[in-house]
Amino acid sequence: MNMTNRKDALRDQRAKMLAAAPDWRASDARVNPRVAIGSIIAMWVIYFLITTGLAMLTGAPEQWPSAGRRAVVVVAGILCTFVLYQLLQRAQPQSFGARLAAAMGTAVPLVIVYATINLLVFYHWFPVSESAKLIEEMQAKYPGAWETVLILDSSIRWYFFFAVWAALYVAFGYANEMRAVERRANHFRIEAQTAQLRALHYQVNPHFLFNTLNSLSTLVLRGSKAEAETMIMNLSSFLRSSLAIDPQQLVSLDEEIALQRLYLDIEQARFPDRLQVEVMIPDQLKHACVPVLILQPIIENAIKYGVSPSKGRIAIRLQASAEHGMLVLRIENDIDPKAPVPASGTGLGLGNVRERLLTRYGPAAGCEWGKSDNGGFFVSLWLPLAREAC
Repeated sequence: MNMTNRKDALRDQRAKMLAAAPDWRASDARVNPRVAIGSIIAMWVIYFLITTGLAMLTGAPEQWPSAGRRAVVVVAGILCTFVLYQLLQRAQPQSFGARLAAAMGTAVPLVIVYATINLLVFYHWFPVSESAKLIEEMQAKYPGAWETVLILDSSIRWYFFFAVWAALYVAFGYANEMRAVERRANHFRIEAQTAQLRALHYQVNPHFLFNTLNSLSTLVLRGSKAEAETMIMNLSSFLRSSLAIDPQQLVSLDEEIALQRLYLDIEQARFPDRLQVEVMIPDQLKHACVPVLILQPIIENAIKYGVSPSKGRIAIRLQASAEHGMLVLRIENDIDPKAPVPASGTGLGLGNVRERLLTRYGPAAGCEWGKSDNGGFFVSLWLPLAREAC
């Protein structure tokens, strides 16, 4: 499989990974116990304070005895809601609708239990003065079934109270689930981006190594032993430096230029009289951060299409500038108009540079190339300017 096909396969694999729905886990939808229990207690305490405050404002009789009975009922409500929480924690359907339906259904028997306790407290265990009168009216109206009627009536009113908490719990759980799904999706995205960055980086070294070995072969066939030995030593230094670097690493522009000078030393052995290098970098930009070896394919192309086919001296100029918060790098090489035009390349090198920039920085970075005004060839790339520790 050639480099282009491998690159396309990697892009397809990355797209499938990002498009795939993250796996669903019931544990993601569970609410922190402190949050759940805290919300239960807060809901019932607020109910107690509101009802007690309203009783005091309206001047209801037997306020303090009623407050005590209400406190008992509130404790029962907390216990019933806690049981509801335990049941909901163990039942986690995958879809939000099914989860909400399960919560609403589970609340029904607990509301009935709570309504029964409410009846026992206010009508049997600690009856108030008005309880006897109300019981007589209910017995006359529903003989033999007055308690059931009161429980059902109370259940209908209290159901919405329990349902609100159950819906709130499901909403909390759904929010947790969405955050967990987003975290996993971001993890997959980072993994895919990392894989792509590594693949793009590792395409540089085989491409460069192929060109260098061809040059070394030429020197050997020509009998240039000293130059061949120098090239081998320079190649060893370059590979030792470049392969030891993490492809995701950012380096200072000064360090990137130093790596490229190792490569240019290799090419200088091939073209001692034809290669001229000019580097123009302001001191304030020497510590700007750039992706490691981002200039390598550009310098290679300048050698291959500018220096190699020429008969005279060819200059390669590298210039850096800061424009509107962006670091702009321009690499330009002369072209000998009398030299034969080399066969056009595959575009792998410059495409690699553009893809690496887009993968790391998105639309904030880019790369373009073409003929310069003086008849040579230029490559310009831009990326966000950062001078932090790389």
